[in-house]
Amino acid sequence: MQRKIKNMEAKITQRIKQIYPQLGSSSQKIADYLLKEELPASMTLAEIAQACQVSLATVSRFARSLGFKNFSQLKWALLHQLTQNESTNERVTQADNSLKVAGKVLAANMTTLKETFALLNEVDLTQAVKLICSAERLAFFGLGGSNIVAEDAYHKFLRVPLTVLYSSEYHLALLQASRLTAKDCAILISHTGNNQDILLLAKVLRQNQVPAIVITSDPESPLVRLGTICFYSISGNLHFQSQAFISMTSQLALTDCLYLLTARSFGTAATVIYDHQQAIVDLRHHFKN
Repeated sequence: MQRKIKNMEAKITQRIKQIYPQLGSSSQKIADYLLKEELPASMTLAEIAQACQVSLATVSRFARSLGFKNFSQLKWALLHQLTQNESTNERVTQADNSLKVAGKVLAANMTTLKETFALLNEVDLTQAVKLICSAERLAFFGLGGSNIVAEDAYHKFLRVPLTVLYSSEYHLALLQASRLTAKDCAILISHTGNNQDILLLAKVLRQNQVPAIVITSDPESPLVRLGTICFYSISGNLHFQSQAFISMTSQLALTDCLYLLTARSFGTAATVIYDHQQAIVDLRHHFKN
């Protein structure tokens, strides 16, 4: 694993050095900055543009010249390599006592949330909420651990005035996907973005021209290429058996963000639905007693 981390570092650095002579003077400023400085997790596209005294477009163009789709993907790669380096000594081992294991797990979750937030931007959040609020139907899809996140999001979004769909059974979910249209919206959640079943769902949605909001931990996965808007759930490097459970923390946080932004957009309409649901619960509780 350590060799893989070193190769990743060398790969990004090598990319920058390799294309450096072909870069314009403005892009070279960005290259010099990234080669000399450690990119802070909270640094936005606007802040790096200001630090390098270049335009926002230049930063985006620089990211694409390195083979990334946008600045968020480049930032993900840089943060991911940093996370792996810093967390090498924070992995759970058989020698750790219970309190130390708990501390490492909580620290990994906090780091995951902080770095996931660092990859968010106003444009993607605004566009995602617009797609959700204007959808005739909103469907949630996820497999494995991500299926739990999809179900949790489904329960939350039942509180807003939208028609929401979800099924834990894959074949039923596939049928639901096949019935959606360009007037609807889908949210697909996958840790790796490489699972063939989730990719089939995404392809069916693409064929039906359904806008798809993707939440995944890998910006280079095939699922990203099938998404309309993508959010990256940083998964910490806390290894023992699997790191996927750490990515669930950021997946849940991202769906929470989308829900709250959606509920805020609907304003009192969402509150009325929530109050109505609570009234039903209270009434059932009353008759039960």
